[in-house]
Amino acid sequence: MRSIFFGVVVFAVLGLAHAAAASVPNEVQKSLELWQPKTVQLNGASLVVTSKERQVTDQMYRAMVGGICMGVLSRPSSLNGVSEIKILNSAGRQGFVFEGGRSECDRINSMPIGDTKLHILGITHMHSN
Repeated sequence: MRSIFFGVVVFAVLGLAHAAAASVPNEVQKSLELWQPKTVQLNGASLVVTSKERQVTDQMYRAMVGGICMGVLSRPSSLNGVSEIKILNSAGRQGFVFEGGRSECDRINSMPIGDTKLHILGITHMHSN
């Protein structure tokens, strides 16, 4: 009886993890094609992009966040429920976290291009494990 319960729990957890990964909007996936990330997942209110690179540089991070935000222009609902965007290295141990979702992307998309770099960095913190 105990092993059946354990099996059901494991199956449910794996199913939820798959459903979360599968629910990433196409616009977000398309906006990241250039960087060919290892994974793109929704974990609750976090959009987590795991790069194939060993290290995420600030230039790579800004370009990926900018690409994700530009993708929102074609379908504003693509970041609904997202409150942060994590861009992580291949091991998921180093990277940056953009503290914003759709509303911050809307703000970035309405700014002059020269102002976006400072704004993105202003609402960013480092991620390390």
